[in-house]
Amino acid sequence: MVRQIAGLTLLIILLGCGEQPEGGTTHGTNGAVDLATEYDDSVVLTVGDKTFDASILAPVLSRLNGDSVLVHLKIESLINRSLIMQDAYERGFASTSAMEFSFAEWEREKLQNVWLTWILDQKVQLPPDTIEQYYSQMGTILIYSEIVVPDSVQCDSLRQLVQGGADMGDLAQEHSIIPYGVSPRGVHMPVDMMEVYHEDYSLIQNLENGELSSIDLSDYGWRFLRVDSTYQDTIPSFEDLRDVISAKITGRLKLLYQEDLFDSLRTVNDFQIAQGIPELISSHFLQDDRDHEPFSAEQESMAAYTFIDGERTLHSLVENIRQLPPMSSNSPDDPEWIREHCLLLGLYDIMAMEARKLSMDTLPDVVSYMDQRFGNHVLDFYYSEIIEPRLIPTEEKLLEIYEAHRDSFIVPEGRIFNTVCAAGEEQLDLLEQLLESGDDPFSMIDQFTPVTSILAPGESSITRVMTAAEIPPPWDDMLFSSEMHLAFNCSIGVDRVMLFELTEIIPEHIATFSESQDQVLTIFLAMEEEDVISVLVDSLSSVYHIDIDWEFVDRFIFADSSSTDQL
Repeated sequence: MVRQIAGLTLLIILLGCGEQPEGGTTHGTNGAVDLATEYDDSVVLTVGDKTFDASILAPVLSRLNGDSVLVHLKIESLINRSLIMQDAYERGFASTSAMEFSFAEWEREKLQNVWLTWILDQKVQLPPDTIEQYYSQMGTILIYSEIVVPDSVQCDSLRQLVQGGADMGDLAQEHSIIPYGVSPRGVHMPVDMMEVYHEDYSLIQNLENGELSSIDLSDYGWRFLRVDSTYQDTIPSFEDLRDVISAKITGRLKLLYQEDLFDSLRTVNDFQIAQGIPELISSHFLQDDRDHEPFSAEQESMAAYTFIDGERTLHSLVENIRQLPPMSSNSPDDPEWIREHCLLLGLYDIMAMEARKLSMDTLPDVVSYMDQRFGNHVLDFYYSEIIEPRLIPTEEKLLEIYEAHRDSFIVPEGRIFNTVCAAGEEQLDLLEQLLESGDDPFSMIDQFTPVTSILAPGESSITRVMTAAEIPPPWDDMLFSSEMHLAFNCSIGVDRVMLFELTEIIPEHIATFSESQDQVLTIFLAMEEEDVISVLVDSLSSVYHIDIDWEFVDRFIFADSSSTDQL
């Protein structure tokens, strides 16, 4: 069964709010006093082994504006969440090795960010008059164009063509990889000279209108820029821009300081990658996959890298790699990629260690974040193990839901394409040769790289049905306004180009029963989950002791309920 609504999400919908109480100062409204500081640490709510202090619960309830329905729903929400958490702990869901590893990684992520924010705020200060000087230089608006291609020789030849009078927009539209925020003709949006990207500014700062920059290697590929025009414009007042300018300059200074900070952290803490570890790990990973051949127990216990007062084992490093989001840049079968990942992850481990030295792991914000995130993860696991197996729909029930909502299940227009992908210099050259000679690239599919994620099952070049929503701009408009059998080039990286030829259009239509399975199932879950969880909570409430200080709770009710119709 496809899981449509996570357990935590369901609890929020069912119970009003699944928020964990947090410390902090809040201010009452409608005549309420500042309740955040009025109460001590006496226990006012107990659910099994879980207790809630008055000083923690008061700010949560004070935000509900004295509404009796919201206050009681909040208490009910906390009770029900706590009951399910107690049951999850009793079942051992919170103490698995996978859960413990996840907790450690989340804490490391939180601590590294808290420490980095703290140290940058401590070390980076704006020099006097910096904001005023920046503001005084604003007002010159720049429009400039850019051509980006994978190869330096091609880049230089295109630059010479533009110098000779060729239309730069036409060349950009035909050859250029289009960076984000740049038009298909290679033109950047008008921008204040003080706001131009540093990498771009260094190329164009001394150019006059119409002049071309030298060629340069960027993240997208080899490129050159042209200053199209400049003009003066009125800018908002200094007071309106003061905070924006301050944040921008501070951000840049922090990035510069960060680079030196990261290098010094590794040096001072004697960071070392164990000899042979990148090669060992990469040899076990399958190409272009996160699965790997098993390591021996002895290998798993080896230190992958070390630093003063800390280390990460091979097992922990491999688990971290396996849980990375899928990205084309991740290459765990490449020892050099493993080495770079160790340098980055080791830096994060060191920052988290520095945070613990300052007891940042005990900060209320950190503790609350960890409780909430870990609790949510446990609840999701509980949902998949305990609640979801009780939600087994019958075919008859699903058909009944489909017939009742049939007219609202609309399938957007879909299109099927014939496609080839040229990856790398050799394939790019071949594709260019075929297109220039008028030959059919689709007759030489085996010479190119298949993009299996968009291909129909069993096909080598024919895509599955695709919708405009799953194609990034600007190619979504291009591909979904094209005519039959018309081919389009889509540059999707420094060394990757895809050619699409439209072969079939499936018009927008009312979904069949099979096409609407996910939507039908979502409706079924919304209908059935409430009953399942209510029965479960009622059962658990007879197992675990619940004690509520209603006198305390009633102090937060001082207005007639206006929420009944909104719940």
